[in-house]
Amino acid sequence: MNHAVSDRDIWPRAIILLDMNAFFASVEQRDRPEWRGRPVAITNGQQGTCIITCSYEARAYGVKTGMRLKQGRQLCPGLIQCPADPQRYAATSTAIMEVLSEITPDLEVFSVDEAFLDVTHCQQLLGSPEQIARLAKRKVFKVSGLLCSAGLSGDKTTAKYAAKLHKPNGLTIIPPWEAEQCLKNVPVTELCGIAEGIGGFLAQHGVHVCGDMKQLPISVLARRFGNLGRRIWYMAQGRDPEPLQT
Repeated sequence: MNHAVSDRDIWPRAIILLDMNAFFASVEQRDRPEWRGRPVAITNGQQGTCIITCSYEARAYGVKTGMRLKQGRQLCPGLIQCPADPQRYAATSTAIMEVLSEITPDLEVFSVDEAFLDVTHCQQLLGSPEQIARLAKRKVFKVSGLLCSAGLSGDKTTAKYAAKLHKPNGLTIIPPWEAEQCLKNVPVTELCGIAEGIGGFLAQHGVHVCGDMKQLPISVLARRFGNLGRRIWYMAQGRDPEPLQT
């Protein structure tokens, strides 16, 4: 296969965020074929009463992470309870991260079911950022039998935001030159790292959506939050400078 990419088509920076879809529940459905297509809730132990995560079939009934099992069963009478098996999930996660490292050594394991890949320097070898993202999704499925969603952009924050837009098994691409416009009307609290406290501070200064950020001098955020404040100012404009923590 010809992966040649012309210089004019090479992204100056290309970041992929891969997010395993309903990871723990998907592992259980993979290993128990009779549960596929059925609502499954993972709980904190056999006698656990709190839902750690659940399958998309359960989510369709309104079942959510953090919900009590009793409430989940009121919403979804056929809900299957499954105690968490951390060792099995960790083994699957390790296999996934190892196969992703075959694409690029610039890999940040963000959580047990999420990883950032900086594929900026892979484009001449592996093709366009979109081709590389699709390659990563195929590799994940081949090694684990699981689907994942991917977000592709020119920075970590925009890639992570993109990954959650089309689940499950989606691929959302926000080219770096379109990131600021795409984020313009997105509430700032939708971005990873902007919690309620920071969101409240921004709201007090008239910043509710990302497009409002330019109205606020970067110095105001820097004085209040230091380097994090400076990063947030750029994040809202699709220019998160944060490198991967490899």
